[in-house]
Amino acid sequence: MSACSCHTSTTISGSSWVSRLVPRFKKELKRRKIPLEEYSTTEDGLQYYDLAPGSGQEVIKGSQVSVHFDCMYKGIDVVSSRSARLLGGNRSIAEPFQFTAGKPVSGQGAKKINDSANGLFAGSGGPKPPPGLGLAVVGMKVGGKRSIILPADQGYGAEGLQEIPPNSTFELQVEVLSAQ
Repeated sequence: MSACSCHTSTTISGSSWVSRLVPRFKKELKRRKIPLEEYSTTEDGLQYYDLAPGSGQEVIKGSQVSVHFDCMYKGIDVVSSRSARLLGGNRSIAEPFQFTAGKPVSGQGAKKINDSANGLFAGSGGPKPPPGLGLAVVGMKVGGKRSIILPADQGYGAEGLQEIPPNSTFELQVEVLSAQ
């Protein structure tokens, strides 16, 4: 094999150098911090920044909302509605979290999770949302994405959760999927 064909195969064989650069680029985008001065404040005192405004119906207090949420602490996605339940023991499905907007969210959403599918679903009710999620979505529009700085009293409080220590402030990222 000549040196030229070796170089050509490296370039053509799936552009390995490109595949190594793409993850770095994505990591750099995640590391980009939004200055606190650019955050707005809700009437409940939560600081938020709209990552994408959305173009659907606006969420008002009392709306039934379906969202995906991610609780980020020091760059780690600790709690997420995108983390899925097991389906049939080998596949997983991510289910949106449903609740009533404008009041603190409890550990259970409006959608009841049961095991009436003859063992098709493997049991847990999904991730525990922070109480401040219910207040954080008011004013958003369907399709919108928002970053919220959630203080401990609106987050997981004195108990903490997983990698989020007790009495810690963290970032909550929310995407509104539907509102009625």
